[in-house]
Amino acid sequence: MDQLTNRDREYLRVLYVLNGFTDPVGPVLLSKKIGVSKVCAFQKMRRLEALGYGKYVLRKGLKLNKKACSLVEQDVKKHHVLEAFLQKKLGLTHHQACIEAEKLDSSVSQTLFNKINSTSMKQVSSCCRYNPKEELTVSDLKKCPWMKRLLCTTEEVKET
Repeated sequence: MDQLTNRDREYLRVLYVLNGFTDPVGPVLLSKKIGVSKVCAFQKMRRLEALGYGKYVLRKGLKLNKKACSLVEQDVKKHHVLEAFLQKKLGLTHHQACIEAEKLDSSVSQTLFNKINSTSMKQVSSCCRYNPKEELTVSDLKKCPWMKRLLCTTEEVKET
């Protein structure tokens, strides 16, 4: 059985930011936003559908399901809690903590994450105003430097 890769998770986050949970996102838009070919975007969308993270609608694109949204929300929370932990406990700048948290995201076990989250992160804040105790908003994610690094269009790069 296929496993979800880190790259698959990146695609899910970008699809989420493009409101793929309300309307299907087509491979053309996804390819422009993430900097890959239309064929590559289409193939990844079909893979994500096969893994159970959405439904591909012919001539429209992939619409994320609740399973995909839940995974994205968990990934975002994990990243921002790790980022805040690195700032608070190791004195890293936000930028340094964000880069290091991105490297750690996929290798930190749920047990370790739960321990970090429960013991030291009563007040988590980030530069994009993400708060893991509140509902995730797309507008907050669009401001997040971590998410902006995934997006390749000139428009997003100018904002960073």
